[in-house]
Amino acid sequence: MATSGTQDQTARMTELSSRETYLDPGLRECDIVMKGGITSGVLYPLAVCELATRYRMRNVGGTSAGAIAAAAAAAAEVGRTSDQPGSGFDGLAQLPRWLGGDEHLLGLFRPPGTTRRLHSLLVRMVAPGATLLRKVVAVVGSGLVSSCWWLPVLTALPGLFLVVALLVGGVESPLAWVGAVVALLLAALGLGLGAVAAVLLTAGQALEKNHYGIVAGSQAYDGGASLSDWLTDQIDELAGTPGELLTFGDLRKAEVNLEMMTTNITECRPYRLPHDLGSRFYFNEDEFRLHFPQRVVDHLVTHAPGPRTATGLVPLPPAEQLPVVVATRMSLSFPLLLSAVPMYSVDRSKLECREETYERSWFSDGGIASNFPISFFDTLLPSRPTFGINLRPLHECHPISDDERRNVWMPRTNVGGILEWWAQWPDGKGLRSVGSFLWTIMRTMQNWVDNTQTRVPGYRDRIVHISHTDEEGGMNLAMPSETLARLSERGRCAGERLWAYYTTPPGEPLPVEELERLDQAESTPRAVSWENHRWIRLRTSLALVADAIESVSNAVDDHYTNDLMARIDAAVGYRFANKDQQALAQALVLGASGPTSPTDPTPLVQLSAGLRQLADEISNVESRGARVPLGVGAPAPAPMLRIAPGFRQAPVRLAPGDGAGPEG
Repeated sequence: MATSGTQDQTARMTELSSRETYLDPGLRECDIVMKGGITSGVLYPLAVCELATRYRMRNVGGTSAGAIAAAAAAAAEVGRTSDQPGSGFDGLAQLPRWLGGDEHLLGLFRPPGTTRRLHSLLVRMVAPGATLLRKVVAVVGSGLVSSCWWLPVLTALPGLFLVVALLVGGVESPLAWVGAVVALLLAALGLGLGAVAAVLLTAGQALEKNHYGIVAGSQAYDGGASLSDWLTDQIDELAGTPGELLTFGDLRKAEVNLEMMTTNITECRPYRLPHDLGSRFYFNEDEFRLHFPQRVVDHLVTHAPGPRTATGLVPLPPAEQLPVVVATRMSLSFPLLLSAVPMYSVDRSKLECREETYERSWFSDGGIASNFPISFFDTLLPSRPTFGINLRPLHECHPISDDERRNVWMPRTNVGGILEWWAQWPDGKGLRSVGSFLWTIMRTMQNWVDNTQTRVPGYRDRIVHISHTDEEGGMNLAMPSETLARLSERGRCAGERLWAYYTTPPGEPLPVEELERLDQAESTPRAVSWENHRWIRLRTSLALVADAIESVSNAVDDHYTNDLMARIDAAVGYRFANKDQQALAQALVLGASGPTSPTDPTPLVQLSAGLRQLADEISNVESRGARVPLGVGAPAPAPMLRIAPGFRQAPVRLAPGDGAGPEG
């Protein structure tokens, strides 16, 4: 199959661009989660396409740029068998080529008129090869054409007056010329500082008006397509329904689940979209037109589940009717580059002191809270792999290679990926070192949960890591086509690595010749595979369950026992639904058969053993030495079970009179 040569890459691209490549009736199933990274998202399309040649995608998730990739992957899965041009994964395979042409990637970040000048400055600052001098000139020029143009002029005047005074006072004196040069430098410094102040003042006004970002997503100043406009059309085309908005309900009908992370910065917590939105949010039509094309806003208004508020706010449709592009844009709101998305809700903590008032609730980038939500779709004993695609900077021991397969890394053995990833910053650089130190603290606050999770057994063996340089991805909005092509190929190699490892049992040769050659060069045999992953999860989960059983059993004292055996209506709230549910709880914890019905002597619930008996049995066999604890020899570092906030499917609705307490 494919090698690192150009001809083989071209041949593989031809295969990935063909509909027949994705129609194998014997496809396996997988889930996938992708990390955020702004323009690093160009890595994902071909990675997803490679996986789609071997797997059907059931659960797809991501954050920020990873949310765009997740939406595209879910849409392509819906359109896998569509006859529409540009649909399915063969349509997705064409995306990198389009992004690499004629500044298409940069063109997606078209701003509205409010932030046009700020956008122009940003483009010049991040342009490839931009020198310090060019950046200074860009800032000064931007300050001079801003509404605060008088600031740089005013701060430069003292130096200019001094130059004139020195030259008029005695042009023949060498000291006068020296003083004039110094004064000219002071004028230049004043001009620069004034320009910076002018840019900051005007930027603050423009950013606030544009919802705290340069690019809103729609209503570009030149009438062209901005990010949300393009993304809306792209999602619909990939799904095979051009012109018809793809909703989460459409995904559900196709048996595809899509979830994304966003951050509600008003509530200071992450939201898992679409389900966490519930039914308590409203939106302003005019504000949403800044972020979404007209047809999206019209759809939201048409499918509103209730009337407008007195101030004209529209209730957000339920998840089934929510367009995929809305959740995607809410996840992709990189601070100051892409505007935050405003919605409205009621702060119910204030209802005791004032009337009900709808206030703005701001949603920004999902990466603020979790840039790599690898725990999405996780279960104790998975029936299919949940792949993770991680993005990270180059390691100093592994410089960038011309062979893109060598810029991709994935554990091969059960100890691979267990080491910590160290952040580095320069020493002896003064303020630069201090700035790097503070930036690393911010990254730690953002990523510590994700970084900790990626080392856990059963997680680390299903994550592929793609390395990139400082000039690749991220805020590099104007990457040359050659760089985009390399990143796309690197992503393809990552997807190839995942399916090659997980469809090939240990001991069997990998189906990709170049990967097999690299594998043979290693000193230890490959263990990572679907078979090995299942075993890892079984070992870790059994150890966790055994610990949990013992912990619960030890905690159940007379107080908890009395609570379980008390009358249902004795509980203040969250009562058992009925006697059957109470009996099940008693049997589960105490191992008893549970109470009987007055009219039927048969026990309501019959379990051979409850948690207490199981814990006693585990303790007995361990104390006799007949068995060792299940945690001994289990994969390390040991994970833990804990109670944490999470999305749960809506509970079954009970009929009136079934015994539910006043609080549910």
